[in-house]
Amino acid sequence: MLTESRARALQRVEATLLAPFLRTSSGTHALYLRRAGLLGAALPESANGLGHWTRLDLDGAAWHGSVRALACELPFADDSFALLVASHVLEATPMPAALIAELARVTLPGARVLLCGFTAWHPQAWWLQQRARRAGMPCHLRSALALANLLRAHGFERELMQRQGSSYLLVMRKRRASARILLLTREPRGVLAGRHVPVLPGGTQRAAS
Repeated sequence: MLTESRARALQRVEATLLAPFLRTSSGTHALYLRRAGLLGAALPESANGLGHWTRLDLDGAAWHGSVRALACELPFADDSFALLVASHVLEATPMPAALIAELARVTLPGARVLLCGFTAWHPQAWWLQQRARRAGMPCHLRSALALANLLRAHGFERELMQRQGSSYLLVMRKRRASARILLLTREPRGVLAGRHVPVLPGGTQRAAS
């Protein structure tokens, strides 16, 4: 799809965009998704507190790499990864919503998702699509804002949307579950019957001594 010189230039751009977030992310496991046949940014075996990378390449209708699976699913348990990097994989599918739902499912609350892709409105976009069409490869270019809105529907918040040349980096963070305060909603029974139950600031109740 890309000449070797353009692919190497793409590597350098994406590595520059990703580097600050790899240095500041922590966790036990990270997932790197890349489109096969396209040289994405080279990622280290570990970055800061990230101890283990799982790598998958999307080739047509299947994932290859650390494990093998159909393109429509990621063969991992819910809440598995503290960081997820996806390089150009969303450009390989005509319906990104299903894949984004999988990205959301396998990331931990508080985890970052880093999406790299080609900007839809860059002057090179037409050239990229023509090259892909001649090579028999799908190339569905979308705006980073549209992808951010899809992730927001799965409980993500946008941290950064950055463009450099023909590439963009979208950084989204999965919201953590908010704590729930349970209030006593019925009359005390047994030894507490008839006693006053004081209310603490914020509405939390405690048992009377």
